[in-house]
Amino acid sequence: MSRVILRGMSGANPLGFMGTLGLVRVLSQLSQQSNTIRVGFLADGTFSPFFEGFDGNIAAAVAEDAALSAEDRSWWLEYEKQEKKGTKIVADLKAPPEEFAKYLTNCIHLWCQGKDDAAAYAASFGTDVAVDGKKNTKPTAFHFTAANQQFLGTVETIRASVSADWAACSLFEGHAARPGSNLRWDPAAERNWALMANNPIDEGTSVDAPLEWLAFRGLPLFPSFPRGTRIITTAVSGRGDEMKMTWPLWSVPVTLHTLRSLLQMRFSEAANEREERAMRGIFAVCSSSIRRTSQGFGNFGPAAVTS
Repeated sequence: MSRVILRGMSGANPLGFMGTLGLVRVLSQLSQQSNTIRVGFLADGTFSPFFEGFDGNIAAAVAEDAALSAEDRSWWLEYEKQEKKGTKIVADLKAPPEEFAKYLTNCIHLWCQGKDDAAAYAASFGTDVAVDGKKNTKPTAFHFTAANQQFLGTVETIRASVSADWAACSLFEGHAARPGSNLRWDPAAERNWALMANNPIDEGTSVDAPLEWLAFRGLPLFPSFPRGTRIITTAVSGRGDEMKMTWPLWSVPVTLHTLRSLLQMRFSEAANEREERAMRGIFAVCSSSIRRTSQGFGNFGPAAVTS
């Protein structure tokens, strides 16, 4: 079986890992054979993902998926927001609870018709229980946008810019960022002025659109759940300044169904858990802190890798 190594990506980067999972979903859906697509990571220090079971053009598949999603935006959530200057149309996850409930109802309706992608995204976006300080829906821990930046609006801008050439550069060469808005999932995208020599507002932002789009496509693998009146997100632990994402890297190629179970594992240093990880081919565990500014913007911190 042919193996394709994506040298432009790193599973030790939260954006790279999420993008890898998204690519598994994309290739599985396009090939309609989720049991044949397998993914693993190189244990040589590059942590590059590799794929088996897909003999087509992967970069073209990413561009095709982005184009198809323009027609079937089952993940789209849009609602009206009242502001001082009037009514504004917003595409974000912090919707009023009644609007989010309508969205969930529609997703269930689509699921009953055999269209399960909408429900998968809904489960990752939030719950019908938790609300924030403004009594709006409390979204997934991966919601890093704030102020005038709308999460799904940014996703749509990213999706519309994906091309096969850009995807090839992103997946196989790396360093593919271009000027544009991003979802703040790359630790290198952190814009905290206290950590920079110049005012970040004056420098603009950059985006690796194919990789960010794939990371968004991987979001359904990180569903959120209610815990009392709170929301918890798969792979994320802690609260406030102690919040972090933890994920495994494995060298034995696995299918989409198997990697779902890997994301549910515990990653303590207990001997029995370390033994179980070794039996599953997990050679490293990565973690990245989730930092938030006083304005509400989030970012991943640099990842730590342990064996």
